[in-house]
Amino acid sequence: MMNLRQTPVFFFQKMPFWSAVFCATLLISVSSCQSKAETEPAPTTSDPRQVTKSAARVPLEIGDWNRVEALVQEHQGQIVVVDLWSNSCQPCMQEFPEFVSLQKRFPEAVVCISFNCDYFGGRRHPPESFRPQVEQFLTKHQAHFPNILNNVASDEFFPSIDLASIPATYVFDQEGKVAKRFDNDHREYGRGGYTYQKDVIPFLESLLKQQPTK
Repeated sequence: MMNLRQTPVFFFQKMPFWSAVFCATLLISVSSCQSKAETEPAPTTSDPRQVTKSAARVPLEIGDWNRVEALVQEHQGQIVVVDLWSNSCQPCMQEFPEFVSLQKRFPEAVVCISFNCDYFGGRRHPPESFRPQVEQFLTKHQAHFPNILNNVASDEFFPSIDLASIPATYVFDQEGKVAKRFDNDHREYGRGGYTYQKDVIPFLESLLKQQPTK
């Protein structure tokens, strides 16, 4: 097969004048297009100005339950839902997307706070060492609300709030008082435990109906 870019000059010499002109023009055009394709950079779809909220790092601070209570008081007049979770708790991770959806469903009336319990104590594994894995999970689920990584070891923290295990969800009313704690310490919700859709959201809706109109 003949390569146009390597066509000998005598090829044109054996052709009629106008045919030679046409072929020469075609050769120049093909060469120009190929050169342009080789030198022009491929278009890119990445634009730093188009970074969405979902790609942004979510807020995460290290603190204890006192920090949660302080945030609850800051949001009096709103219902505050606190989700206790851990990367080692499969039911917690399964329900977490529903927790995120809860904030989107009630953006004005409800404030969501996540409280991570990955830290189990020990000098070799301080709370800060759990930050990467916690941030990765929160970013994946777009948890753009207050998030706290507990700095009290889990085996010390759970007894302090009389909780046997997680998942657990606290619901604080508009006055900053605990309206209900969802857990499954006493198998109240059966073997599968509570869910946001079946248990937490209906309870929240009942609280919102009780809220006095301004």
